[in-house]
Amino acid sequence: MLSRLPARDARPRGYQSVSDRPPPLPFDAIRGDVRSFLTAEGKVFADLGDGEFGCRAAGFERDGSRYFVKFAVHEMGVASQRRAITVHEQVQHPTLIPLIQVLEGDRGPILVFPWCDASPLRQSQRMRQAPLSDVIRAIRDVIDVHRVIDEAGFVSIDLYDGNLLYRDRVFLIDVDEYRPAPFRLDTPRTLGSTRFMAPEEFHQGARLDSRTMVFQLGRAMAVLLDPPRGEYPDRCPALGPVLRHATAPDPEARYPTVADLTAGLDAALARAGLSPP
Repeated sequence: MLSRLPARDARPRGYQSVSDRPPPLPFDAIRGDVRSFLTAEGKVFADLGDGEFGCRAAGFERDGSRYFVKFAVHEMGVASQRRAITVHEQVQHPTLIPLIQVLEGDRGPILVFPWCDASPLRQSQRMRQAPLSDVIRAIRDVIDVHRVIDEAGFVSIDLYDGNLLYRDRVFLIDVDEYRPAPFRLDTPRTLGSTRFMAPEEFHQGARLDSRTMVFQLGRAMAVLLDPPRGEYPDRCPALGPVLRHATAPDPEARYPTVADLTAGLDAALARAGLSPP
């Protein structure tokens, strides 16, 4: 299996990666119960429970290095794991927590990431107290990683404030539900937080594409400016028109691509005299 994945690289000026990647784990497969195996091989310091999409995750430490290990517990999770691998094969960005290793497991691939000491945005007190310059940087980071994802041919599904981590900057995790774009929704709705979902995500047969992701990013911008409510805030009035354009109910009224959203954001910041960090 792959220990390091070739990917599209994007390193805009001023960005820093999550941290030095830990070395790959010294085994290629985990047979039997994953948590028991990890406990025998090192220390499981966090049990993150079963996720909505049939996966389980654990924080694992070995030889002074810490890892986030994610594995499927039923078939829905296997599909999610394989989707995540596909995204990570195509996309690398300092805001995206990198996939450093894929192990073989009895229930499909087991994904290994570096551990990031950060809190989900929905739980982060730091973002609520952060100066506006830090918030703007976080907004630009979230949008820029999705610009690369958009250009690689994927659309975000289940983007919400639980898979955005914040420490001194923002990080993206859990791209398991991201799909090749465009695609037709073959279920009554997508899975995820309804606060972030575009209107078309509630209509079976709807086309989901870059404009869908633009809507989700508009909602993410609003939550970054006003956590956790995400109402259109007064904290940065210059971004109000950008938010409204991004979250227009009609997809045709939104920015057509994430690159266009980026241009709109930068133009609004420039008009307001807010230099991008």
